[in-house]
Amino acid sequence: MTKHTGTEEIMSEVLDEIVYYNSLSYKFNDFIDLPELFDGVIYLLCVEKHPAIPEKKWVPSYSFDICMDEKTTGNINLRIGYTDRLYYGGHIGYSINEEYRGNGYAARACRLLIPVIKAHEMKKVLITTNHTNKASMRVCEKLGARHLRVAQLPQWHDLYEEGQRFQNIYEWDIEQ
Repeated sequence: MTKHTGTEEIMSEVLDEIVYYNSLSYKFNDFIDLPELFDGVIYLLCVEKHPAIPEKKWVPSYSFDICMDEKTTGNINLRIGYTDRLYYGGHIGYSINEEYRGNGYAARACRLLIPVIKAHEMKKVLITTNHTNKASMRVCEKLGARHLRVAQLPQWHDLYEEGQRFQNIYEWDIEQ
């Protein structure tokens, strides 16, 4: 029997998780007609729909401005599908402009994406954060997302090329 080191076991668990997420079903025939995405305080304004770029292993995605009172307070993206790249990069990416941070807008914006996520028949989405980004970790906690692990980024990933080495991986089950 071969004795495994901790690193080998972790890598095996990560690979098992990637296989699991890549096996999940979703529907993408085309971009949907978006419903009104407004919660009484903020609204999402779709600014771009990005088609898949298979040669770069990019999936189709939506880009939204997060708005309040006609002002842009940040942005949020939603990527459709499941891939090795999304395990580390996540389905949802958000950024709140500095002057609007600390008001819960990122979590609100994530919740506003639920009808779009459901329209594409995705039940679970991954949200990843830099392992030192406390504010983003709080957003995931507010959503009730489950922390899966801190994962070491593979060298082939765009985030690694940008200088990041570790990502928090959260699973958000939107059915709960």
